[in-house]
Amino acid sequence: MQLSAFGEKLSSGAGILSLMDDLGKAMADGDLIMMGGGNPGHIPAIQEVVRARLQAIIDDEQALRRLIGIYDPPRGARDFRRALAALLRREYGWDLDEDNICLTNGSQGAFFLLFNLLAGRTTAGARRKILLPLAPEYIGYADLGIEEDLFVAGQPRIEMVDETFFKYRVDFDRIEITDEIGAICVSRPTNPTGNVLTDDEVAGLAALAAAHDIPLIVDGAYGLPFPGMVYTAAQPTWNEHLVLCLSLSKFGLPACRTGIVIAEPELIRALAG
Repeated sequence: MQLSAFGEKLSSGAGILSLMDDLGKAMADGDLIMMGGGNPGHIPAIQEVVRARLQAIIDDEQALRRLIGIYDPPRGARDFRRALAALLRREYGWDLDEDNICLTNGSQGAFFLLFNLLAGRTTAGARRKILLPLAPEYIGYADLGIEEDLFVAGQPRIEMVDETFFKYRVDFDRIEITDEIGAICVSRPTNPTGNVLTDDEVAGLAALAAAHDIPLIVDGAYGLPFPGMVYTAAQPTWNEHLVLCLSLSKFGLPACRTGIVIAEPELIRALAG
């Protein structure tokens, strides 16, 4: 079997898989507490809610048929997208509807699509990249480009809080948005450090993205508005220049493999195409 260049890249081993292997080996011996990647805790009260909902679907012939026997639209289940849009309008006043939302096979699948839609080689022969404005960033991004050299990273500004604690911040003086930048991407909170970009930093990056007519992608898998694993002052934000990516995995439903992309309709149509 002769693999293509992309096939060789796909089968060469991803950084996130190496990390999980290392964690597994570390847990093999000794009395250790797992502090790294893994499945969420099983909370009885949440499982009871899920169990009751599943039973209600089983007892409803039409609901069961929709669950297992009918293809969803390319953008994902319409009822889910309508309900989520209504929640976001009600809670945050965001001007959006179901056409601003697309569901993907996990958030990792969403980032694969977004990165390769917005970066890589263009039809005119130019090369575009994804700007990560501060590093370290999520290791799982590194292997998502079909082409090599898809990312460029910015050096953060380190702020010492006390003798044992520091925070790293976006250094706007060092950020350079050239014609080769196709999008800006940040995770909030950042995996693995837990750093949370401030509202001002997000607003500054959004303004830069808007000024250069490129999207700002915010990975909110751990963040706002859900699952809300943010323990500092921060507000969820979205506008037509911002792509907000969410996940049900950190919400306690990893086996659902549900990624959520909230963006302007043109990009949603491209994702669903």
